[in-house]
Amino acid sequence: MIIDAHLHLSNKGWIHDSFFIGAGRIFSAMIAKETGERPDPIPLGRSLIPQHSDLRGEGAIKTMDAAGVDKSCVFALDWGLITGEPDVSIEEQNRVIADLPKHFPGRFIPFFAIDPRRPQAVEMFSRAVEDWGMKGLKIHPATGFYPYDEICYPLYEKCLEYRMPVIIHTGAINAPLKSRFTRPMNVDDMAADFPDLPIIMAHTGFTMWREALDIAGMKPNIYFDFSAWQLTFTQFPQEFYIMLRRVIDEVGPWRVFFGSDGALHSAIYPLKSWVQAIRAPDLTSCPEISFTEAEKEIVLGKAFARLLNIGR
Repeated sequence: MIIDAHLHLSNKGWIHDSFFIGAGRIFSAMIAKETGERPDPIPLGRSLIPQHSDLRGEGAIKTMDAAGVDKSCVFALDWGLITGEPDVSIEEQNRVIADLPKHFPGRFIPFFAIDPRRPQAVEMFSRAVEDWGMKGLKIHPATGFYPYDEICYPLYEKCLEYRMPVIIHTGAINAPLKSRFTRPMNVDDMAADFPDLPIIMAHTGFTMWREALDIAGMKPNIYFDFSAWQLTFTQFPQEFYIMLRRVIDEVGPWRVFFGSDGALHSAIYPLKSWVQAIRAPDLTSCPEISFTEAEKEIVLGKAFARLLNIGR
């Protein structure tokens, strides 16, 4: 079984344009590395919007089928308190995500996304779990809060009550979102205060992965997904494989999850190729590294399935 542990679905009006313009500035700077000239980031950013338009999940299913992915953990993005509120409320977005399994039974694992500072965040989460059947929580500190802020703690307590994990973004991110809130070190307090709460550090902290690993070594309730590493992989495959090998060596494959951070990153690097980068890795750039077949199977799906009691 292959499970994508990190997938976003959205549609027009779900994400404020300021995020896409911030992403456009990154792509503009990347182009400037070669030319020295930065193209206008606004049209570059807005060109990304269609990649985030998949209201009913048909596009995701098509991509998953082509890649041999059996299930995807899917969630919205609650950035409104920093980017400006989108046209569609986060409650409505979560409701659409919760309904995806009705359209494609057995294919989507819906998580509830919320900024903990929103009024009635806990009540909305409870309703999403008890009435809508959502399976976990996603929070994104880059909007301006630390994961150890006590305003988050009632949500963590609910996760413990429901025996559900929480996914937390770690690692740098484009403006207007703020990276200082996303350092892996910021997860340490909550992991200490909630030692029985499974915490997934999304993206393994990106270039701060060693810091993430330091924390996880002392806090065994921390897990990792390595979603959104595709761009690094296409430029520096050895860096990705060195990270992955070290993380597996330190915490074991059962705490490491395959993820894409689609739809955007699956447009940058096809999901099918990303799966193959784990299933049949080309290690010519780092011949000292290898992965066992058992490790690959665990990372690609068995580990996440075990955490969520899927197929038991």
